[in-house]
Amino acid sequence: MENIENLDPGKMARYLAGEATKREQLEMEAWLERSDENREELEQARKMLGKVDTYFQLKRFDANKAWKMVNAQTTPSQGKTVQLKKERKEVWTALYKYAAVLVVALLLGAVGYYIGFRNQEPAYFSEIISADKQVLTGYVLPDGSVVALNSNSKLTFPRKFRGGVREVTIEGEAFFEVKPNPGKPFVIHAGNALVKVLGTSFNVCAYPEDETVEVIVKTGKVQVTNNQEIEPAEVKEVYLTPGEKGTMFKQNSLLGKSVNTDPNFLSWKTHDLVFDKVALEDVARTLEKTYHIRVDLSGPGLNGLSYEGHFDQKPADFVLDVIRLTFDLELTGDAEHYTLSSRKNNQ
Repeated sequence: MENIENLDPGKMARYLAGEATKREQLEMEAWLERSDENREELEQARKMLGKVDTYFQLKRFDANKAWKMVNAQTTPSQGKTVQLKKERKEVWTALYKYAAVLVVALLLGAVGYYIGFRNQEPAYFSEIISADKQVLTGYVLPDGSVVALNSNSKLTFPRKFRGGVREVTIEGEAFFEVKPNPGKPFVIHAGNALVKVLGTSFNVCAYPEDETVEVIVKTGKVQVTNNQEIEPAEVKEVYLTPGEKGTMFKQNSLLGKSVNTDPNFLSWKTHDLVFDKVALEDVARTLEKTYHIRVDLSGPGLNGLSYEGHFDQKPADFVLDVIRLTFDLELTGDAEHYTLSSRKNNQ
């Protein structure tokens, strides 16, 4: 895969010319299958080489035939023949010299264009988009970092990270496991918040419709910066360590940090749920976020019930059925909308 990613320009040229080995053909085909950008790059190279070939085709002409036609039209006298041949030789010498210079310049320009094309700033960006009620996990970014996306989220990143920074943009919620690289920090644009790390794992929640941007650190150290213009007295940046949460309020641009008290902040990804004497109303909200369902509580006193339990990789209907049995409730609904209600004889 590393050989495919760092594709040799010579290999591409041999492939286009039909001179690639069997292994090089397989590597090129695998490289082309990776993205539309790779196929576009090959097409650009094909067009460039086509123009060079056209140039050389135009230069192929019968010089002797051309000179015979000129000679027939001018019909020089016998006394001038030797002088004409000498002048003709001098003209051709000059023409060959200029043609050689032109060809070298053309080839150098083509090589320069290709090298510039390969090394210019990223012109192509990729997007990972999760649909409604869809969670994407285990996506590997170009630097080897791994990301998981919660429902209705979008991650935008360059096809290759160039320069001294790895920059991505998140809309929605994502969990990052950043590959360490002290010389090339990983920067996430999340609304008006800027998250900067060197190598760590953390969760970012930045849905456009939410009032806050939240960053919760699992391992390592994270810097969260407010990109908006704020008063000098306000907090401009915070540093977070494992177990801490950074919160930026969009309305007033306030940025602060606190201890994370939610053990289920990653349940949308892990489906590992821990409830330690949690109000049933909060349990319902956590289940909604984890399983992308709707849970209603119907009946007096249900919101004030306190629940304690642990579920690891259990489906939503199983969790809700256990809660139903615990409090002797009624459970109705389908795969997307459930209702927990008091039994009529227990009201």
